[in-house]
Amino acid sequence: MLEVKTSQLSNHQELANFHTCKTLLNCYIREFCQENHHLLSIDSKGQAFTLYFPTSEVTLSGVFSYYSAIGEHEYKSMYVQQGQELHYPELIQWIVKELQQQDSLVTDKTGLDFSKRIDNSYRNLALYLKHSADAPISDYLSSEQSLLYGHPFHPFPKNTLGFTEDEVKKYCPELRTSFPLCYLAVKKTVYQEEWVAIGQQTKLHETVEEQAQAVLGAQRDEYEILPIHPWQYKHVQTVKAVKDYIAQENIILLGSFGPTAYPTSSVRTVYVPDMKCNIKLSLNIQITNMLRNNNKEQMRRTLDASNYLLQHNCFDSHPHTEISYEEGVCTVQFEDEDISKLFTIAYRPIQFDVTSTFVMSSLIEAPRAGESARLLSLIDRNQLEPWFRRYLEISLLPVVRVAEEKGIHFEAHSQNCLLTIKNGMPHTFIIRDLEGVSVNQEKVAHNIDKSGLLFYEKEKAWARTSYYFIVNHLGSLIHALASSVQTAEEYFWNIVRDVLTEEVEVHRNEYVVHLLEAEGFYAKRNMMSCLGGISETPSYVLVDNIMNKIGSGPSDSSK
Repeated sequence: MLEVKTSQLSNHQELANFHTCKTLLNCYIREFCQENHHLLSIDSKGQAFTLYFPTSEVTLSGVFSYYSAIGEHEYKSMYVQQGQELHYPELIQWIVKELQQQDSLVTDKTGLDFSKRIDNSYRNLALYLKHSADAPISDYLSSEQSLLYGHPFHPFPKNTLGFTEDEVKKYCPELRTSFPLCYLAVKKTVYQEEWVAIGQQTKLHETVEEQAQAVLGAQRDEYEILPIHPWQYKHVQTVKAVKDYIAQENIILLGSFGPTAYPTSSVRTVYVPDMKCNIKLSLNIQITNMLRNNNKEQMRRTLDASNYLLQHNCFDSHPHTEISYEEGVCTVQFEDEDISKLFTIAYRPIQFDVTSTFVMSSLIEAPRAGESARLLSLIDRNQLEPWFRRYLEISLLPVVRVAEEKGIHFEAHSQNCLLTIKNGMPHTFIIRDLEGVSVNQEKVAHNIDKSGLLFYEKEKAWARTSYYFIVNHLGSLIHALASSVQTAEEYFWNIVRDVLTEEVEVHRNEYVVHLLEAEGFYAKRNMMSCLGGISETPSYVLVDNIMNKIGSGPSDSSK
């Protein structure tokens, strides 16, 4: 494990260490201390805390700079006995030892893998803070490349295991990078493509077509052109089945050229301004905790979702709520799907105003601890309540209405949502990445086959919406607003309660009732899932429903 000594740390490394400790603590407190609350002690003012690790016989103490009702605490200090500063490798050891006592899936091997990924995330974060913490957000592209910290409840949100340090510098969006893509000519006999029902097909840039024609000459009509990430371009050439395809001229390597592509917050999806398009590329790199290749099941879900939402006019009665659709999927066909998925891509055309649209996950981050969220630089602080109410009107309300009326549910976490801001106010709310869409089987017409990947039991479909939008998205947005102006999060949750109460009086929506009355909502236990090696089938923990624990409306006394 990486050794961290305070005397050797530069400022950006200290900040990265502090943030890594903060994220690990918040994950651990949410996922473990709810059932072991006797190990965590917080004073009556919500400021000082102690956390005991009995297996290691260590007590961690500290002071919150902001106590978060949703568990996204900010820390002023954290230290061990005798006032020693906390370093994340020590914290990892204590956490792993503790969780080994609780879960048989946590082994020495999974603990070592866990530590490696946190080390990688820490190193990347230190690099990003050194070079990019002061980079401003001014438009869509800059917001895509400003997500410095990532998921606030993931133990290694900036892990890119598989990239070398040079490749991190070349391909990671946080460093404001850009590059041309690479291209393959794929024999039509092994090329696969599928486009959504509306019949539109994304066209490659004219410079790509010109280069392909120059290289292929008379053979051009026998091939289709497929873009591929530059890192993946080199990687696939090491695979035997791909080498065979190249030898057989089923694939012809065309090289790197064409319009500039900019990596976005997901790393493997790129934005190509000259094509007015995002391309979701496959990338055989572990980003957070999963290899980011586009497998057949994921792409089937994506296309089925696009078609279903278009056919059912998802937000037709909500003019300020939109969907950014994936319109086509392309790949190379191999006998082995594990090889095909290395090539699979999805096209997502951009139809919003890139000068005033931003990724929500970037807006709600603060560039440095103690600073305001970036969103506060784009809006009037004196208009926070009307701003927030308007945001709920174009995001939360349409989402719960289509869940009730059409049975459509979204994994609308903050990285999958965009916001267009006009005159300082929310104008258009946009949901993207349709792989996470699910449809309640009870709301599906009788003539539709319900056996597809898109269709779920009602409770499971709703659980996705309630976690991704309410806990993940709305919880972090409220934390960003409240901590930026030093107001209790309950103040903004009271506004949510107010909006939902008005909604339920007009429309007796069962999901709105659930949001108001539920004891809590289930959130992913990312730390336990990563540590136990079950990220594909995560476990969940109940997070308190703050709306069910507060009064009936916002008041000045909660400020």
